[in-house]
Amino acid sequence: MEKRDYYEVLGVEKSASASEIKKAYRKLVKKYHPDTNKESDAEEKFKEVQEAYEILSDDSKRSAYDDYGHAGTAGFSSGSSGGYSDFGAGGAPFDMGDIFSTFFGGDTGSGFGFDFGAGSGSASNAGSNIRYRIRLKFEEAMKGGEYKIKITREQACEKCDGSGSKDGKQKVCPVCGGSGQEQQVRNTFLGQMAVMSRCSKCYGKGSIVDDPCGECKGSGIGTKEEEMDIKVPAGAYDGMVLRFRGGGNVGRNGGTTGDLYVEIEVESSYEFERRGNDIYSETSIPVYTGVLGGVITISTIFEDVKLKIPKGTQSGTIFKIKSKGAHILGSEKGRGDHYVRVNIDIPVRLSRKEKKLWEELANS
Repeated sequence: MEKRDYYEVLGVEKSASASEIKKAYRKLVKKYHPDTNKESDAEEKFKEVQEAYEILSDDSKRSAYDDYGHAGTAGFSSGSSGGYSDFGAGGAPFDMGDIFSTFFGGDTGSGFGFDFGAGSGSASNAGSNIRYRIRLKFEEAMKGGEYKIKITREQACEKCDGSGSKDGKQKVCPVCGGSGQEQQVRNTFLGQMAVMSRCSKCYGKGSIVDDPCGECKGSGIGTKEEEMDIKVPAGAYDGMVLRFRGGGNVGRNGGTTGDLYVEIEVESSYEFERRGNDIYSETSIPVYTGVLGGVITISTIFEDVKLKIPKGTQSGTIFKIKSKGAHILGSEKGRGDHYVRVNIDIPVRLSRKEKKLWEELANS
């Protein structure tokens, strides 16, 4: 059965405050508590209310739910706080490190006229971030790997090598005299005050271009579409955001380069269901296997495994296959478990011989 919206379960608006959510929760818990409510669905509703409150009463879980729905909270372990379990705290982007160090040998400044490190540029000179979304099949997300994406990003102008100057020459800024700071007089309730701020002419660089580059008009910034390699970790989940430092737009005047944020959209699987790091599936077995026992083959996300079926296994029995679930992010070898529900396949059509055998069994 499809889960209901958590706000609907508690009977509150999406904009409800924490106190309103708590008040609604207390009212419903009292209403559906199994000790006082003897209706057949009371216990189910009680659990539904508990689950809704667990998510909406925690800021990080509520944020994940608001952004990605039930998929965003799938990996929260019961009673946990601080984000998707094992996938980084507070729902923060999963940091994949410096994209240039990862794929271009660590030379973060090669070929550009800008300082891609912390530099001396102020925060206002920092390059903007780029956001991108990719769609993966369920199996691809489980295995992870390298993927190519095409993005348009701001880089150092190739014609002037980022200098902004046609001839490569610059001169001292006439406003700030090369300091990058400009004194400004501001009116406050205490009277006029002189404050130092970034130069309005050179934007803190200390120098200006005398003969601007015709390509970038003196900005030193050019736009380019390029193909980039990104690494998706094994076990990536729907709604996961990967952060690649230095993969965004270049900063101005020595400002830091922005980051590249890649949101992962994972397609549903017809065969598997994911809950956190655990995988769930179903299989059917013949009646005689359930009665007599045997060994069957179960498909997991990476390989087929043999599963022993005990004698007298009932339809709906769930078996746990240890460490055959999704990879646990941040762990080199850790994996969740695989749970398989075994259903008994009751034959619809019987041959005469089979019918006779069942009749004999029934009459014995």
